[in-house]
Amino acid sequence: MNVDQHLKVAKWHIEQARLHSTQDGYSCGCPLNDHDKKAIEAVESDNVHEEKDDH
Repeated sequence: MNVDQHLKVAKWHIEQARLHSTQDGYSCGCPLNDHDKKAIEAVESDNVHEEKDDH
């Protein structure tokens, strides 16, 4: 993804988080996948860094 695409996805996720916290029973239906788990672990361990694309 490019910068603009990352920012759009981040904005969407922030809005989903806000809705989860403010609307009782709200569910965006997003499954927790391996990519998201990796991102959560990086943030929680304060280990956010540049990712290298191995493709």
